[in-house]
Amino acid sequence: MRREILQLVYERAAVALAAVQYVELHGTGTKVGDPIEAATLGAALGSARSVDDPLLVGSAKTNVGHLEGAAGIVGLLKAVLSIEH
Repeated sequence: MRREILQLVYERAAVALAAVQYVELHGTGTKVGDPIEAATLGAALGSARSVDDPLLVGSAKTNVGHLEGAAGIVGLLKAVLSIEH
C-alpha cells in the first residue's frame, strides 16, 4: 500500500520515477523503522531504475538527532548543499 501511495505522489507531481536522483530519508536510526522506509522507497522507485543508475539516499537526522522542526531544516540544507557541490 505504501509503495502505491508514494508512486501516486510522484505521478500527481508529474515527476518521472526514473528522474529522481536523491531522496533524504526520515532516518530515525531505529532497527525497525529505517529498513521499512528504505524497502518502501526501493519498491516504489526501484523498478524505474537500472543497476547502473542507483538512487542516492541519505539521512541527516541520524547525525543530528531528533531536533523537532530543526531536523527537517538540516535535511533540506543537506540536500541543497549536495546539489550545489
